[in-house]
Amino acid sequence: MRLLALAVLALSLAGCSLFSETSSWTKPGMTADEAQADLATCKEIAWAQQSADEKIDTDTSATMGDPGQGAVDTELSQNMSRQRSGKRTSDIVADCMRQLGYTPAD
Repeated sequence: MRLLALAVLALSLAGCSLFSETSSWTKPGMTADEAQADLATCKEIAWAQQSADEKIDTDTSATMGDPGQGAVDTELSQNMSRQRSGKRTSDIVADCMRQLGYTPAD
């Protein structure tokens, strides 16, 4: 059991680094402060979208399938769900910044 817990932890940490979002963006003519303000706006948009997605997922899982099936959620599936959420949020931020004309500086 401990081995499984350690494996899950290792995979979770690897997932964090795999899906880490770019924190530095560049765009000709923009100051660092302007870029940070645009990044903050994109993050707000991403968090709002992720929150809406989570509410939809919760509503969907509550109304579909075997009522008892969704009652038990393992730690592994919770970790996988957080990893997907983090990747989705990161993708939304990156798409937003690219639409504003930025490119990753990292």
